[in-house]
Order: sequence, then structure tokens, then C-alpha cells
Amino acid sequence: MNVLGRPLSPGDPIAIIEDEEVNRRATGWIVEEADFTPLPIARIPATVDELFAEIEGRAAAVICDHRLGRGSAVSYFGAEVVAKSNRRKIPAVLLTSYANSDENSTIRRWRSEIPMLLSRGPDSDPDRLAQALTLAEDECRGVYIEARKPYRVIVRVQDCRYGPEEVVAECVVTAWQPRTTVDVPASMIADALNTPIDQLVGKRLSADVNIYAPTAGELYFRDFRMGPGVALNGN
Repeated sequence: MNVLGRPLSPGDPIAIIEDEEVNRRATGWIVEEADFTPLPIARIPATVDELFAEIEGRAAAVICDHRLGRGSAVSYFGAEVVAKSNRRKIPAVLLTSYANSDENSTIRRWRSEIPMLLSRGPDSDPDRLAQALTLAEDECRGVYIEARKPYRVIVRVQDCRYGPEEVVAECVVTAWQPRTTVDVPASMIADALNTPIDQLVGKRLSADVNIYAPTAGELYFRDFRMGPGVALNGN
């Protein structure tokens, strides 16, 4: 469940992974107002493994910024940290100023294991943080709200184009909104299928998608496979 082996309780230490001091302090205040104890990580290690070696055994949960590499040798994004923390059953929340700009690329890649994405500013309040930690804690126990449950559905790659950071695939998920395209990092699909990106357009695939997500930004995709074999059963 977490390093303490019990549900989160008032006063528990929450690791704050943020490379800018002003944001670290602001997040610490939110953590305190949510009735937890801030555990700021002032130096961001060069690798994810080093980061977890520092926080495991100390933190009951994690709050992480997304872009961590400013002025340092960090080569990973916060979305990866949050996803891997939740895999380790340490509840984690992504809090970032780049939610809108990165949600279709470096965040989407890890979105299936990011229960709630918070935007710095509008979402930066103790109640939203507490809600996000509760959702993450539930998913660490295998409990999912309907909007986060995966369903095996058809995904059609309508087009590919260059995005700000990488090539994105414009995908149609008929079971979600048949007239709306959703951007997915093309390499996610190409790597899963062992298929070159330039051969993806027009492909009908199956994937696990949380089709009851209310917005495109909350959609996640995982386990892409060739062919339309699907079963509309949540798991």
C-alpha cells in the first residue's frame, strides 16, 4: 500500500520532487495544509533508480513535477517517476505547469499509471491534492473508478505528424468519441507492434483504453496489438 504498510494518515511524510525552489516551497505549503509532512527532495538524482533509493523507506507518498531537467543532468520526466512509484505501491501524484502542453506526449506515455494529473495553479490546493492521493492509493490497491478502468477496444491510426517533441499518431477510439482524434506518441505504438512509424497510418489496432474518461487528456493507452479483436469488458 505504501512504505508504512497502512493507509495514508495525517502527518505522514510526502516526498516533494521538484527542481525549482519556489515551486518546492509552494508544494510544501499545500502538503502541510492537507495535513501531511513535506519531505522536499532538493537534489534530483540523475536516474530514476537513484531517486527511489533516496525516497523508499522515507516517504509514504510522492508528489512530482513533470519537467525535472532544468539546470541538471536529469534525463527522465516526472510522469515516469509517478508511474513507477505507483507500480511500487507508493501513491504518487503528478503536479506540473506543463499539463496541457505535455499531456499528449511525455505524459500520455505513462498516463495509465497516473491516476490524477494536477495543474499547478488551478489545481494547487489541499483538497485537490488529498483527492489525488486518495485516488492513487486506491489504484495501488487495485481499486479503480469507472473513468480509469481499461477496456479492450479498437484504435485506428488516422494520421501521423510531427509534434513539438516527437512524432504523434492521431488516433480514433470509436468506443470513446468516434469523431475525435487523440494524440498518442507514435513510438508507443510502433515499439509495441515492432512496426515502423511510417507504416502506422490506416492501421486498425486493439488496445486497453479507459473509454469512460471525460476528456481526451485523461485517456490512456496500453498494450497495443495488431488487429481488431476486442472485448468490451473492463478489467
